Amino acid sequence: MLASTAFLPDELALLGDPSVFNRKLSATHKLVSLMERVRQTYLDVVAPQRLLAPQLTDFAKGQIAKGENYEGYPYVMLDFPKYFSGKEKFTFRTMFWFGNYFIFSLILEGEHLPAYRAKFLQNYDALTGKNLHLGKGDLWDWRPDAVQPITLETRNETSHLIQSQSYLKLVHHLPPAMLADESAVLTAAKNFYIAAETIIAR
Repeated sequence: MLASTAFLPDELALLGDPSVFNRKLSATHKLVSLMERVRQTYLDVVAPQRLLAPQLTDFAKGQIAKGENYEGYPYVMLDFPKYFSGKEKFTFRTMFWFGNYFIFSLILEGEHLPAYRAKFLQNYDALTGKNLHLGKGDLWDWRPDAVQPITLETRNETSHLIQSQSYLKLVHHLPPAMLADESAVLTAAKNFYIAAETIIAR
């Protein structure tokens, strides 16, 4: 059965109001610029020689992308540093998901995963108290229920989860309102990198 094509008054108002789309366009441009500043923040602190990473990992340029439909909402994202090749993944993915939140993440998969798991467990206590989460389920699921909090109370559950999955994804969320303070976002980016480095250091 086809959905009704009868538009509601608020839908008609939206479709006829160019200011809505102009504001989205302006916000998207600002998000792209912010992603570039996050890239520069990572560039200032990353030391490739200290990291256990695939040989061809991009530690210089990265990639900014945007789209209109992740679970129905637009997004802007940055992959940097990054490496993708089949089952081998090493990337810091930063994403703003419209209507939801700003995301910092580290995605790891492939031959070095046992070493990353060991580092995660070795440094577990240091990762608590930072509002960090471990991704679970589908690697590319960014919904709120696709993460497990990293806390002292969830140590056993989190330790089991990390051993049972074929990837490791570290995640930190910021509320959209925090975008009003760019310096706070960039500080959060630096702090996330420092925390993540304990997992990927040689």
